[in-house]
Amino acid sequence: MNDQKYDWIVVGGGIAGISVAEILCREGKSVLIIEKNSQIASETSKVFHEWLHTGALYSLVPDNLITTRYLLGAMDDLLDYYSFYNRMNLTPSENGLLIGDYGWFNNDRIEYRYRVRKLNPIWMSMVSRAMNIGHLINTHDWLRRNAGGSEYDSAKIKLKYSFDRISEQFSSSDKFLTLESPDFTMNSRILMGDLLSTAVHNGLEIAASEPVESIFESGSGAKVETSANLYESDNVVICSPDVVSKEFNVPINTGYAPMAVVDNVPESEKSFVELDYYTKTCINLLKKENRVGLAGGITVNKEKDIKPYLKYIIMEHKKRNPEIRVVDDYVGLKRELVQDKDKRNYLYHINQHSSKIWSVVLGKFSLSFSMAPEFYRRVYVQNPKKLSEQGANELGSSILSKTSWREIIDNNQRDN
Repeated sequence: MNDQKYDWIVVGGGIAGISVAEILCREGKSVLIIEKNSQIASETSKVFHEWLHTGALYSLVPDNLITTRYLLGAMDDLLDYYSFYNRMNLTPSENGLLIGDYGWFNNDRIEYRYRVRKLNPIWMSMVSRAMNIGHLINTHDWLRRNAGGSEYDSAKIKLKYSFDRISEQFSSSDKFLTLESPDFTMNSRILMGDLLSTAVHNGLEIAASEPVESIFESGSGAKVETSANLYESDNVVICSPDVVSKEFNVPINTGYAPMAVVDNVPESEKSFVELDYYTKTCINLLKKENRVGLAGGITVNKEKDIKPYLKYIIMEHKKRNPEIRVVDDYVGLKRELVQDKDKRNYLYHINQHSSKIWSVVLGKFSLSFSMAPEFYRRVYVQNPKKLSEQGANELGSSILSKTSWREIIDNNQRDN
């Protein structure tokens, strides 16, 4: 048995576990992350495509803009609680967010391409509203007010927004209407490496290659038994969807997002997402360096659909950019807490299961900036600190896995 008793044990070393551990260490808590893999961020946080969502995309989702407002709130918290990081390179302005030089985020705005369907009045109205909301977010005055409050409540979005861009669609001779969105790409390994480095500097310990076998309350605290050790703490927070599902019989839905890693992406091409009333036709491309890109589409619910849908994605991308070459492919995973397995749930969920045991299911990477401060509020009924002394960059990066796309490109270059 490990002799030390921690304030907190965090089960799971993805972005949810990393961000919770960092906020706890920022407050001087002794924290241990237990991760079953040999490296941190080796599962869902490894296979995602590094898209920072500001909420505009989800204005098409029929949920009264709840997801949009959650994501806007995450941007508020990112600016509020993480601006002390040297490489957090977003600056609020009177007219949107400014992206600085090399850091957590890239000055690579994702272009929304809304398919024109002149015989579908429902879609035309949805496009009109979504483009107007996208413009509002693009030009939001981040200097003077938060974005995640009531300003973007569905009841306050003007009715005319659903109609005033319909004539533009009728008169268009193009297949798509385009909008430079407020979304952009990110450098997730710089971001997570910084969070880890600061947490390690503030006392974080990491136990890797130790699958969790059981979690239970014991005396005035809790214990976590792994394949190698027995650890003791005052509290436990489970940030692994698999462990949450196992321990509490909670339904965690897994969605599959097939992605092709491609090269020879034209210099003139932008990162983009095509949006359509028929969701299967929605494809996207996120550009990386040296003409590399990630060609993807929607999330499918069944494993049997992965290969045929990947084939469809590649075919559609080659229609638009015939010169691209597929280097390899992989499958992104979406782990969400849902009531209906056929519906997506993008939001984070923080639950207290007993006086000593909590769980977190994140939903989307972009929400981690809100989830971690909110977790601290739920537990301690106060706001966490907004400043912390940063750790040396190499402290966190040494134990971080590479992203899947990066591994594929590195292996391809080595083989050639």
